[in-house]
Amino acid sequence: MTETPQTFDIDAWLNDAERPARSVTVYQKAGLIADLDALAEQIQNEDAEEVDGPSMGGGNLRAKYADLAQKFHDSALTVRVQSLTNQEQADLLEGHDEDSMADRGAIVMSEAIVHPKMTAPQVRRLNGVLGDAQFTLIMDAWHRACREAPEVSADFLPKRSTPDDGGE
Repeated sequence: MTETPQTFDIDAWLNDAERPARSVTVYQKAGLIADLDALAEQIQNEDAEEVDGPSMGGGNLRAKYADLAQKFHDSALTVRVQSLTNQEQADLLEGHDEDSMADRGAIVMSEAIVHPKMTAPQVRRLNGVLGDAQFTLIMDAWHRACREAPEVSADFLPKRSTPDDGGE
């Protein structure tokens, strides 16, 4: 049966609706980037010096680089945030007028972060240990969930080839 405006069940549609959400990956072991940078430079220097044959340490350095890169990769955490309405944010902050802006932000973000679930003090600690660059990724994802209309981008998928665009 085809839906018509008269037969469409808006309550069923609303019951199945989901809030906009976004996710972002942050890294627990971001300090390894400095070690990876130093190793990459050492590897590049050894490659440049490989005039008289292979260097003795290049393979060992590459293995160490691969090991550290894997440790960095393994420290990834995907943080999922969901939108909050302006009214929900105001309700969360009711009675917290004397709190600092950072504390008020942590209260809101503890509600916005749905995975992994965190308390406001844990959000403050997360910000402190991740640093501003990574925490800003989480905040940007939340702002996008709150302010941007959801849309799917499939730009990363292979494009279909047609005779008009040079395909077969």
